Order: sequence, then structure tokens, then C-alpha cells
Amino acid sequence: METERYPWLWDVDMDNATFDAVLRGQANASGLDADWAMLRLIEYAPYREIKRLLPLDAFLGRWTALMPRVRSEMRRHGMDFFAAWMQREGQAHA
Repeated sequence: METERYPWLWDVDMDNATFDAVLRGQANASGLDADWAMLRLIEYAPYREIKRLLPLDAFLGRWTALMPRVRSEMRRHGMDFFAAWMQREGQAHA
């Protein structure tokens, strides 16, 4: 039986459940932590998946530190806009 894997985990031996746990800070896997998981999600997942999976409070608390590590300028600007909008408008619009 094959486990489900998100497409953005092409180079990591990790199933969806493990990724989700790492993303929420509930686990570390092979030295990979929540910051790594947030960056992987932001850099490679479609926006719909980012919005669905991103732990908003953790993201908002870590965004200033993570922002310079996002390689894509478009993603960095888009997520910076998203963070500012969520801080201004609140979770009701998520």
C-alpha cells in the first residue's frame, strides 16, 4: 500500500501525515522542522494548498524570519501581502 505524498515533497521521503505534523510543530523528521515545512509549502505548493494547510498563527509569528529565506520574489511578495492582510483583517477572511 502506497502512502499519499504531496507533490512538493518529491525529494523527501515523507508522507502527507508526517509533513502535516512537522508543519504544525508536532514533530521533526530527519532534522526538518516547522520552518522548513512552511518554506517548502510556501515555495512549492499551489496557493489553494498553502491556504488550506498553513498554520496561520505560527506563520504570522515566524514570517519576518522566514521571508528572507523564500527564494521566489513573487512568492515572497505574495506571502508578505497575505501576512499583512491577515494581520489587518483577521482570520475571519481566511
